[in-house]
Amino acid sequence: MKRFLIAIALVALFLAGCMSNIPKNSTNEKTFEEIVAPIEKDAEIMEGIVIVGYKDSIDDAINLVKSIDPNATVRVRLEQIKAVSFKTTLSFAEIRSQILERLQSDKQLREKISYVEPSYKRYLIEPVKNDNAKDLLESTLKTKQLTEEEEYWEWLWGIRKVKAPEVWELGYTGEGIIVAVVDTGVDGTHPDLQGQLVTGYRPLTGETLAPDMDSSFGGAHGTHVAGTIAAKRDGIGVVGVAPNAKIMPIVIFDGYGYIGDDLVADGFLWAAVVGARIFSNSWGGKGYSITLAHTIAYIMAEYNGVFVASAGNSHTDEIHYPSCYPGVINVAASTAVDGITYFSTRGRWITVAAPGDFTILSTVPLWDNFEFFDGENPYAFYGGTSMATPHVSGVIALLLEKMDSEEKTYTPYQIRKHIANTADDIMAVGFDHDSGWGRVNAYKALTQNLPTDTGANVFFRFYVRDQQNNWDYADQVYVTMYPQNDTVPVYYGKSDEYGFLPFVGIEPGVYDVYMAYGDAAYLEIPNNLQKTYYTRITVENGDNSFVNVFELDF
Repeated sequence: MKRFLIAIALVALFLAGCMSNIPKNSTNEKTFEEIVAPIEKDAEIMEGIVIVGYKDSIDDAINLVKSIDPNATVRVRLEQIKAVSFKTTLSFAEIRSQILERLQSDKQLREKISYVEPSYKRYLIEPVKNDNAKDLLESTLKTKQLTEEEEYWEWLWGIRKVKAPEVWELGYTGEGIIVAVVDTGVDGTHPDLQGQLVTGYRPLTGETLAPDMDSSFGGAHGTHVAGTIAAKRDGIGVVGVAPNAKIMPIVIFDGYGYIGDDLVADGFLWAAVVGARIFSNSWGGKGYSITLAHTIAYIMAEYNGVFVASAGNSHTDEIHYPSCYPGVINVAASTAVDGITYFSTRGRWITVAAPGDFTILSTVPLWDNFEFFDGENPYAFYGGTSMATPHVSGVIALLLEKMDSEEKTYTPYQIRKHIANTADDIMAVGFDHDSGWGRVNAYKALTQNLPTDTGANVFFRFYVRDQQNNWDYADQVYVTMYPQNDTVPVYYGKSDEYGFLPFVGIEPGVYDVYMAYGDAAYLEIPNNLQKTYYTRITVENGDNSFVNVFELDF
């Protein structure tokens, strides 16, 4: 976490020179609700779970929660990002209310706690299916003359569309690259996946998972994703985009569903420590989690981890996490004729598209015989941005193998921009809200140079000053960063109780920044007195630190 700590030190040094007043109300025509409405609006939470961030000692967080609910138990310690979660006997609203009372009345305690939040409910991006998928695909593709590669090669249009075979001809197959499939688990006993897995992790129980076991505790979804990434190239069944890459199952949808943001963060961190370099996420939901945001930023900064995530299957423009966190490669679903599927989520956050209509054939667990596409063999047709995402993860595995072979360094930002820069434009010219920068192209990605820009890491620190010139941290500040370049995503975030907010792996450039308090109850500010604050910043490559001062006039 050294970069985060360095950033905090930097903003402290810059404080004296950066206390220029920020306008108390933006003159921009956008309203508070449009710019900085609480990111948690309409999000579902998991009751009985509370996540607490701390400044120095985990014991401060444990003692606080235990003093309110003696029966609370620790779920997971996230020491890399200084957070700990609890299973409580109280509702989140109840325990949150009591924690806020303690923090409001005890300034010393408040200096020790950095944030309190729930775990949000999130969901698999369920496959889109069509019982006639095989017939529809046959009418589209089977008439073409194809050189046979695998048993079901004729159906693997997605692998061909992203130009994976051309990259294999260059000698790159994903060798030496580990992809964490953060999903339902993977059936390592499947013929196409035997030998393709490394040890995985089940955060719910703390178990490690043997490579040759069936870990599909949460269903078939993760096995289908894994096959598209790295099913082996042996002439049998299907083949993945990066057939010599390795899959690391991280089970975040267990027998009963989503395990919680806290345990997902634990899974991410475990995977990063033991060698995963790409994190493939075909799931998501509403609700901005400080815990997940800090974890992803930490892994990108400290491990060069590359995060890929499904845009969603809602069709409309939608803020959806983890795909909309800064620095994440956000993937839409394209069709066999290079259109965008009717269900693929649109928006300014889309990075690229990849094959994902309902004719993606891949592996399913051996127990999942009711889904076998031919009634006999363990493969099924699925569709969705869940199926598009592993195509992109596989392409990045090919790219990272090449980077390693040439002993070249990179940042996650460079990988994201390179995947976008080398995509095939398939919809409107240039960037569009349907396909982002276009459909991913592995051959172009491996035959062109990475961008020279390394990307920007932005660290905000917010302070508040009242009329009596009393200073404090400005906590729970909601932030929207609008780039002047309309092909760059809008970035959202929420500061912790120390006024700290990181954005890692974003585009350099000029941003209009809108800020407002998100939690009026915590700050004892009536809702009708909340204001939108505005400033404009210029972000350079590398680390950028900004201090913003709020002045309260009541």
